[in-house]
Amino acid sequence: MVHDFGSQPILRYILDGAHPGHEQEPTKLPSLDQLAKQLGVSRGKLREDLIAAQVYGVVDMRPGDGTYVCPFDFYTAIRPLVLYSVALDKQHFGELYKVRASLELAFWQDAVQQLQESDYAEFDRILAAAEHRLQGTPVEIPHQEHRDFHVLIYSRLENPFVLGLLRAYWDAYEAVGLHRYFELSYYQQMWSSHKTMIQAIRFGDYETGRKVLVQHFTLLEDRLQDGHYQQ
Repeated sequence: MVHDFGSQPILRYILDGAHPGHEQEPTKLPSLDQLAKQLGVSRGKLREDLIAAQVYGVVDMRPGDGTYVCPFDFYTAIRPLVLYSVALDKQHFGELYKVRASLELAFWQDAVQQLQESDYAEFDRILAAAEHRLQGTPVEIPHQEHRDFHVLIYSRLENPFVLGLLRAYWDAYEAVGLHRYFELSYYQQMWSSHKTMIQAIRFGDYETGRKVLVQHFTLLEDRLQDGHYQQ
Protein backbone atom coordinates (compact mmCIF):
# COMPACT_ATOMS: atom_id res chain seq x y z
CA MET A 1 0.00 0.00 0.00
CA VAL A 2 1.18 3.54 -0.75
CA HIS A 3 1.06 5.03 2.76
CA ASP A 4 1.14 8.72 1.80
CA PHE A 5 -1.89 8.39 -0.45
CA GLY A 6 -3.71 6.12 1.98
CA SER A 7 -3.45 8.44 4.97
CA GLN A 8 -7.24 8.92 5.09
CA PRO A 9 -9.19 5.99 6.55
CA ILE A 10 -11.48 5.67 3.53
CA LEU A 11 -8.53 5.56 1.13
CA ARG A 12 -6.82 2.96 3.30
CA TYR A 13 -10.03 0.95 3.24
CA ILE A 14 -10.17 1.08 -0.57
CA LEU A 15 -6.49 0.31 -1.08
CA ASP A 16 -6.56 -2.58 1.39
CA GLY A 17 -9.34 -4.44 -0.31
CA ALA A 18 -12.26 -2.55 -1.80
CA HIS A 19 -10.68 -2.46 -5.23
CA PRO A 20 -12.73 -1.37 -8.24
CA GLY A 21 -14.62 -3.99 -10.15
CA HIS A 22 -15.44 -3.27 -13.77
CA GLU A 23 -17.93 -1.11 -15.63
CA GLN A 24 -20.70 -3.73 -15.56
CA GLU A 25 -20.19 -4.71 -11.92
CA PRO A 26 -18.49 -1.85 -10.02
CA THR A 27 -17.54 -2.33 -6.38
CA LYS A 28 -20.11 -0.74 -4.08
CA LEU A 29 -19.04 0.54 -0.68
CA PRO A 30 -21.10 -0.01 2.46
CA SER A 31 -23.43 2.77 3.58
CA LEU A 32 -21.99 5.90 5.18
CA ASP A 33 -23.18 4.82 8.62
CA GLN A 34 -21.64 1.37 8.27
CA LEU A 35 -18.36 2.75 6.95
CA ALA A 36 -18.13 5.46 9.59
CA LYS A 37 -18.59 2.89 12.35
CA GLN A 38 -16.15 0.45 10.76
CA LEU A 39 -13.47 3.09 10.22
CA GLY A 40 -14.01 4.86 13.53
CA VAL A 41 -14.70 8.30 12.05
CA SER A 42 -17.70 10.60 12.14
CA ARG A 43 -20.26 10.44 9.35
CA GLY A 44 -19.55 14.10 8.47
CA LYS A 45 -15.79 13.54 8.23
CA LEU A 46 -16.29 10.44 6.12
CA ARG A 47 -18.55 12.33 3.73
CA GLU A 48 -15.95 15.10 3.36
CA ASP A 49 -13.28 12.53 2.56
CA LEU A 50 -15.51 10.81 0.02
CA ILE A 51 -16.26 14.12 -1.72
CA ALA A 52 -12.51 14.79 -1.96
CA ALA A 53 -11.95 11.26 -3.28
CA GLN A 54 -14.65 11.79 -5.90
CA VAL A 55 -12.87 14.89 -7.25
CA TYR A 56 -9.88 12.68 -8.07
CA GLY A 57 -11.98 9.93 -9.56
CA VAL A 58 -11.43 7.41 -6.78
CA VAL A 59 -15.13 7.00 -6.03
CA ASP A 60 -18.45 7.84 -7.64
CA MET A 61 -21.14 9.03 -5.20
CA ARG A 62 -24.56 8.36 -6.69
CA PRO A 63 -27.44 9.98 -4.77
CA GLY A 64 -30.06 7.44 -3.86
CA ASP A 65 -27.89 4.54 -4.99
CA GLY A 66 -24.64 4.54 -3.04
CA THR A 67 -20.91 5.04 -3.47
CA TYR A 68 -18.84 3.00 -5.91
CA VAL A 69 -15.10 2.53 -6.26
CA CYS A 70 -13.91 3.72 -9.68
CA PRO A 71 -11.23 2.18 -11.89
CA PHE A 72 -8.10 4.30 -12.12
CA ASP A 73 -8.55 7.18 -14.57
CA PHE A 74 -5.72 9.71 -14.75
CA TYR A 75 -7.84 12.06 -16.85
CA THR A 76 -10.40 12.53 -14.10
CA ALA A 77 -7.68 13.39 -11.60
CA ILE A 78 -5.65 15.75 -13.76
CA ARG A 79 -8.41 17.58 -15.65
CA PRO A 80 -9.43 20.00 -12.86
CA LEU A 81 -5.84 21.12 -12.27
CA VAL A 82 -5.15 21.55 -15.98
CA LEU A 83 -8.27 23.70 -16.40
CA TYR A 84 -7.41 25.65 -13.25
CA SER A 85 -3.94 26.38 -14.59
CA VAL A 86 -5.17 27.90 -17.87
CA ALA A 87 -7.94 29.80 -16.10
CA LEU A 88 -5.33 31.27 -13.79
CA ASP A 89 -3.04 32.25 -16.66
CA LYS A 90 -3.63 31.50 -20.35
CA GLN A 91 0.13 31.53 -20.86
CA HIS A 92 0.17 28.16 -19.13
CA PHE A 93 -1.47 26.67 -22.20
CA GLY A 94 1.68 27.30 -24.23
CA GLU A 95 3.67 25.21 -21.77
CA LEU A 96 1.02 22.50 -21.80
CA TYR A 97 1.15 22.49 -25.58
CA LYS A 98 4.90 21.77 -25.48
CA VAL A 99 4.28 18.82 -23.17
CA ARG A 100 1.55 17.50 -25.44
CA ALA A 101 3.72 17.78 -28.56
CA SER A 102 6.67 16.03 -26.89
CA LEU A 103 4.38 13.30 -25.58
CA GLU A 104 2.80 12.56 -28.95
CA LEU A 105 6.17 12.44 -30.67
CA ALA A 106 7.69 10.22 -27.99
CA PHE A 107 4.87 7.66 -28.19
CA TRP A 108 4.21 7.96 -31.92
CA GLN A 109 5.90 4.73 -33.03
CA ASP A 110 4.31 2.57 -30.35
CA ALA A 111 0.89 4.10 -30.96
CA VAL A 112 0.67 3.84 -34.76
CA GLN A 113 2.02 0.30 -34.88
CA GLN A 114 -0.95 -0.84 -32.80
CA LEU A 115 -3.67 0.76 -34.92
CA GLN A 116 -6.16 -1.64 -36.45
CA GLU A 117 -8.23 -1.61 -39.62
CA SER A 118 -11.29 -0.45 -37.71
CA ASP A 119 -9.28 2.57 -36.56
CA TYR A 120 -8.45 3.49 -40.14
CA ALA A 121 -12.13 3.27 -41.01
CA GLU A 122 -12.77 5.74 -38.20
CA PHE A 123 -10.01 8.02 -39.49
CA ASP A 124 -11.73 7.99 -42.89
CA ARG A 125 -15.00 8.98 -41.24
CA ILE A 126 -13.35 11.80 -39.28
CA LEU A 127 -11.56 13.15 -42.36
CA ALA A 128 -14.77 13.08 -44.40
CA ALA A 129 -16.72 14.82 -41.64
CA ALA A 130 -14.08 17.53 -41.32
CA GLU A 131 -14.03 18.11 -45.06
CA HIS A 132 -17.81 18.38 -45.11
CA ARG A 133 -17.76 21.02 -42.38
CA LEU A 134 -15.06 23.07 -44.09
CA GLN A 135 -16.83 22.98 -47.43
CA GLY A 136 -20.25 23.78 -46.02
CA THR A 137 -22.20 27.02 -46.12
CA PRO A 138 -21.54 28.43 -43.65
CA VAL A 139 -18.12 26.95 -42.92
CA GLU A 140 -17.99 25.06 -39.62
CA ILE A 141 -14.84 24.52 -37.57
CA PRO A 142 -14.27 20.74 -37.23
CA HIS A 143 -12.95 20.95 -33.69
CA GLN A 144 -14.50 17.74 -32.35
CA GLU A 145 -13.08 15.91 -35.36
CA HIS A 146 -9.67 17.45 -34.64
CA ARG A 147 -9.76 16.22 -31.07
CA ASP A 148 -11.05 12.78 -32.06
CA PHE A 149 -8.37 12.43 -34.73
CA HIS A 150 -5.41 12.95 -32.41
CA VAL A 151 -6.83 10.97 -29.50
CA LEU A 152 -7.60 8.04 -31.82
CA ILE A 153 -3.96 7.80 -32.89
CA TYR A 154 -2.97 6.99 -29.30
CA SER A 155 -6.08 5.07 -28.31
CA ARG A 156 -4.44 1.63 -28.49
CA LEU A 157 -1.69 2.50 -26.04
CA GLU A 158 -2.07 0.76 -22.71
CA ASN A 159 -0.81 3.83 -20.91
CA PRO A 160 -3.45 5.72 -18.92
CA PHE A 161 -1.07 8.60 -18.21
CA VAL A 162 -0.52 9.40 -21.88
CA LEU A 163 -4.20 9.16 -22.75
CA GLY A 164 -5.29 11.07 -19.66
CA LEU A 165 -2.97 13.99 -20.33
CA LEU A 166 -3.91 14.15 -24.00
CA ARG A 167 -7.61 14.27 -23.18
CA ALA A 168 -7.01 16.99 -20.58
CA TYR A 169 -4.99 18.94 -23.15
CA TRP A 170 -7.97 19.09 -25.50
CA ASP A 171 -10.19 20.34 -22.70
CA ALA A 172 -7.67 23.13 -22.08
CA TYR A 173 -7.54 23.84 -25.83
CA GLU A 174 -11.26 24.50 -25.71
CA ALA A 175 -11.04 26.45 -22.45
CA VAL A 176 -8.67 29.03 -23.98
CA GLY A 177 -10.86 29.33 -27.07
CA LEU A 178 -8.58 27.82 -29.70
CA HIS A 179 -11.47 25.80 -31.12
CA ARG A 180 -13.03 29.07 -32.32
CA TYR A 181 -10.18 30.98 -33.98
CA PHE A 182 -8.15 31.15 -37.22
CA GLU A 183 -8.92 31.64 -40.87
CA LEU A 184 -10.13 29.00 -43.31
CA SER A 185 -6.69 28.49 -44.87
CA TYR A 186 -5.33 27.41 -41.47
CA TYR A 187 -7.90 24.63 -41.18
CA GLN A 188 -7.43 23.56 -44.77
CA GLN A 189 -3.70 23.22 -44.20
CA MET A 190 -4.28 21.40 -40.92
CA TRP A 191 -6.59 18.80 -42.41
CA SER A 192 -4.39 18.31 -45.44
CA SER A 193 -1.58 17.32 -43.08
CA HIS A 194 -3.94 15.02 -41.19
CA LYS A 195 -4.79 13.24 -44.43
CA THR A 196 -1.15 12.88 -45.43
CA MET A 197 -0.29 11.59 -41.96
CA ILE A 198 -2.86 8.81 -42.12
CA GLN A 199 -1.92 7.85 -45.67
CA ALA A 200 1.68 7.38 -44.54
CA ILE A 201 1.01 5.25 -41.47
CA ARG A 202 -1.65 3.23 -43.27
CA PHE A 203 1.07 1.93 -45.56
CA GLY A 204 3.56 1.42 -42.74
CA ASP A 205 5.64 4.53 -43.44
CA TYR A 206 5.67 5.57 -39.80
CA GLU A 207 8.69 7.86 -40.06
CA THR A 208 7.10 9.95 -42.81
CA GLY A 209 3.94 10.16 -40.73
CA ARG A 210 5.99 11.36 -37.78
CA LYS A 211 7.66 14.04 -39.90
CA VAL A 212 4.24 15.27 -41.00
CA LEU A 213 3.21 15.39 -37.34
CA VAL A 214 6.25 17.55 -36.53
CA GLN A 215 5.31 19.95 -39.32
CA HIS A 216 1.71 19.84 -38.15
CA PHE A 217 2.71 21.02 -34.69
CA THR A 218 4.36 24.12 -36.11
CA LEU A 219 0.98 25.36 -37.36
CA LEU A 220 -0.38 25.94 -33.87
CA GLU A 221 3.00 26.74 -32.36
CA ASP A 222 3.32 29.75 -34.67
CA ARG A 223 -0.13 30.95 -33.62
CA LEU A 224 0.66 30.58 -29.93
CA GLN A 225 3.79 32.67 -30.34
CA ASP A 226 1.62 35.34 -31.90
CA GLY A 227 -0.68 35.24 -28.88
CA HIS A 228 -3.81 34.04 -30.71
CA TYR A 229 -5.13 32.19 -27.67
CA GLN A 230 -5.26 35.45 -25.73
CA GLN A 231 -8.04 36.87 -27.91
